[in-house]
Amino acid sequence: MGNFTFGSYLVGVAFWLFIGMVAVAGIISDYQKRRLNVDLLRALIEKGQALDPAVVAKLISPGDPDERSNSIYIKVGGIITTAAGVGVFAMSFFIARIAPVALYPIMAAGIVILCVGAGLLIGAKVLADARERERMGKSTP
Repeated sequence: MGNFTFGSYLVGVAFWLFIGMVAVAGIISDYQKRRLNVDLLRALIEKGQALDPAVVAKLISPGDPDERSNSIYIKVGGIITTAAGVGVFAMSFFIARIAPVALYPIMAAGIVILCVGAGLLIGAKVLADARERERMGKSTP
């Protein structure tokens, strides 16, 4: 069967393990922040201190919705992703000079990246429009 090694597969496995660890670390970090907020509220209640409803809402809520999903961040991500897609698409022609069989797979990867970038840009526009409609609805009596 020829020269078969696991080296290239181990790189892929290591990459996905890293991605998984980063995701789990984010989940654990979010859990710990929420847990500390709940412990703080519990301690304040046990001491009999008056709780301001605004402070309680801020401590219990997962975060400010404007802060979590600002359309400008999604737009920047879309621009960067689209530029990367154009770069990968153009790279396919250069790689094809060395390995002609790689032209279409790399070109397809560039198109997929372009589609993701376009989706992010469209999502940013939809989010900005929804925020504007929400603001207009709140400002009119």
